[in-house]
Amino acid sequence: MGTDARLVVVTGDQTAGRLALLRAAEDLRATEEALSRFWEHSELSRLNRLGTVIAGGRLLTAVREAVRAYEWSGGLLDPRVICSLENFGYGEGVPGGDVGGARPAEPLSPVDMSGWVDESGRISLPPGVRLDLAGVGKALGIGWAAAHLAGHAGLLVDVGGDVISLGTDDGGEPWNVAIMHHEPVGQFSGRSLAVATSTTRKRAWTAGGEEAHHLIDPRTGAPSRGDLAYATVSAPTILEADLAAKLLIIGGRAALSRLDDRLEAVVTDREGLTEVRAA
Repeated sequence: MGTDARLVVVTGDQTAGRLALLRAAEDLRATEEALSRFWEHSELSRLNRLGTVIAGGRLLTAVREAVRAYEWSGGLLDPRVICSLENFGYGEGVPGGDVGGARPAEPLSPVDMSGWVDESGRISLPPGVRLDLAGVGKALGIGWAAAHLAGHAGLLVDVGGDVISLGTDDGGEPWNVAIMHHEPVGQFSGRSLAVATSTTRKRAWTAGGEEAHHLIDPRTGAPSRGDLAYATVSAPTILEADLAAKLLIIGGRAALSRLDDRLEAVVTDREGLTEVRAA
């Protein structure tokens, strides 16, 4: 998934634990093989090339969730951002330095995505549309991997700082998940956690001397210029946490009012001021 993954299972049955970890790791690889836009032979890459496929279960779920996220966010979480990313130099991977001047940014026009997936499981994209399912795909992949670790005293799946933890740690205590922004700014503790962080400070580079990063604001077609640099959200599910964190980065502090009472958020603005929005 283009990032580090950490899998932990706390169990008294070491044989079962090792088998569960193996299955969880294999499941993460299967998600990447299905949903990575960087793998030429992934199912998503095939969809982006052909425009239509009979989808397997992972791709079908991811596209459906991406459509729901687009509708829930009022269009701010738009999976059609590949061209925008490429315009700013993010093609085959995160650029290692300044990529020179970006091509002119163009806003993404609002679109009705409700007809993209039919009842047979066929996905059909409009001409010229390609999808980036990185955020949704990673969140779903974390959840699918965690399912293989269930039934033991505790589990943790951490992919690029997005975390599911259940039960207890190896000391028999509830899990503590640190909130890392420019520095540690707190932690979430509990026996059932789903925590995701979004930031403009990672997967970042420069384009013609200007700051660029991977979180595209579809209203401009350019990297988000909102007032928040970091957003960490704890939610009932990892998908909800991931979507809410990205919404806060793109929508800014004003988007805090859109989160329901089940979600807790910790945000840090571009000036380094951290704020907590309790559940």
